Amino acid sequence: MQRLRPTRAGVPAAMLRSVTAASARGYDRVAFELSTDSAPGYRVEYAAGPVRSCGSGDVVSVAGSERLVVHLEPASAHDDHGNPVPRQRDLVPGLPAVREVKLVCDFEGQVEWVLGLPTKEPYRVTELAGPARLLLDVKQGP
Repeated sequence: MQRLRPTRAGVPAAMLRSVTAASARGYDRVAFELSTDSAPGYRVEYAAGPVRSCGSGDVVSVAGSERLVVHLEPASAHDDHGNPVPRQRDLVPGLPAVREVKLVCDFEGQVEWVLGLPTKEPYRVTELAGPARLLLDVKQGP
């Protein structure tokens, strides 16, 4: 299953401000907060094979046997001086459904994060505005 918002021409790149993960009743939520008023284009889907770093091409390992990939475009995870934003690029929240959240790409207007999960579970994506937030809710398994 894939969740998608097409990239729109002429939209400025959204800088990622923060990534957080928390547990709620029945699901785990990962929140991506951005610098713009509305979310950039995005694609969320389970990886069919290994996830690779966009810079080196190296396989990226994350906790859990399943990988849910979040691709944002146009977006950046660094400021105008090249400083990482947010500074934390690998979260290990140890939640029931979300074991790890790791940045795997920040290059040429593309940002990609991978979530490590113990099992493939249903998920939903919600967009909020002012500031833009992309909320990813992953159902907790049995």
